[in-house]
Amino acid sequence: MRESEPIDPAALAAHNPFDFAQMADPYPFYAAARRATAAFFNAPLNSWFITRPDDIQAIYRDPARFSSKYIMSAHKELPPEVLDVFAGEAPWLPTLLTTDPPDHTRMRSLLVKGFAPQSIVAREPAMRRLADELIDGFYAEGHVDVAQRFAFPFTAMVIGDMLGMPRGDIDRLKRWSGDWLRLIWCVEPIERLVESAHGLLAFQEYFASVIAERRARPGDDLLSVLIQARLDDGDRLSEHELVAVPMQLIVGGHETTMFAMSNALALLMQRPADLAAVRADFGLLPGFIEEVLRYETPLLFNQRQTTGEVTVGGVTIPADSSLQLLLAAANRDEALFPEPDRFDPQRPNADRHFAFGRGIHFCLGAALARLELRVGIERLLARLPDLRLRPGAPLERARVILFFGYDRLHLAWGPDGADAGESSH
Repeated sequence: MRESEPIDPAALAAHNPFDFAQMADPYPFYAAARRATAAFFNAPLNSWFITRPDDIQAIYRDPARFSSKYIMSAHKELPPEVLDVFAGEAPWLPTLLTTDPPDHTRMRSLLVKGFAPQSIVAREPAMRRLADELIDGFYAEGHVDVAQRFAFPFTAMVIGDMLGMPRGDIDRLKRWSGDWLRLIWCVEPIERLVESAHGLLAFQEYFASVIAERRARPGDDLLSVLIQARLDDGDRLSEHELVAVPMQLIVGGHETTMFAMSNALALLMQRPADLAAVRADFGLLPGFIEEVLRYETPLLFNQRQTTGEVTVGGVTIPADSSLQLLLAAANRDEALFPEPDRFDPQRPNADRHFAFGRGIHFCLGAALARLELRVGIERLLARLPDLRLRPGAPLERARVILFFGYDRLHLAWGPDGADAGESSH
């Protein structure tokens, strides 16, 4: 489908966000949908899709009419076999993403203590050391799947180190975060959903145990800071909220940053002039990264639920309706970004993208994510001469719902990199 073609209203309703072949490049559909209507009902997700930036911004800024309560909950009723794993109760814990004021205001006031700008800046030396350690692990091979052996462990270990998690636990924490996402979409066979329910329960129990240990023996990690955090009136995070915080950071902070890094590296490798410019001046990286976040948004859409009947762009939407805010569609809106399908690292307003949200739910970890992306890409370019796509190795988009990035991204460097055998790692 070319973006200039009109779209059949029936195609909007039938669009399947679970079709990975279609979602490998969702932008033509998003552009056609955005030009056709501000909002449309989509049957596979049982949700209304919101396509335009002004409407999305207004929704973000109106939590009274557009609630965040069900963002990380299942999109359909969980099967009895899954509920049995949780003793019949809903497994969803309150997170910063899934609360509305006044609870959200209280939680954010407590959590912001762990994300102060000076504490984020102070993490850069440790990030650089971590990046170099990972690069040391594959430097001599001349080639690497940079998605699996750098973007994934780097972003996961940054979060894990902040939380004081043993690095040996990173893989299972990542696996459990995937279990949470599977239960949210609830489209896989029942056996897989039951397995994921056990994974989500293990995820919760793991951090409940960690929090008990940190309460007894506090450290200088983020969890210890949050356990001790108090507001002026003495209020603090509840036990359930403390368990949910690291889970949210792993799911939200790690996944999006990992895919954003893979998108940025793939774009750099396919754009020799931009690659040469960034190599010559790392000061260009922040602007390049903002354009990556706009052009290939790692979080395709975000959810809200109507608290009453609303009208969006002239379309009436019933109360208690699920909304999917198409961030990727808004980030390529012609009215906001001229020539939106052209990648332009010098775009003056690239940072107006929606990748980190807007309003009261603007991503608390945005500064951390930007720092991770800058440091990770800079160290790869500084350490690996002549970095390039590995000939004959296809770029593979991740087959995951909601996120957009690469699961496999094979790069090579040096004179022998393209001819080296497959890594045993």
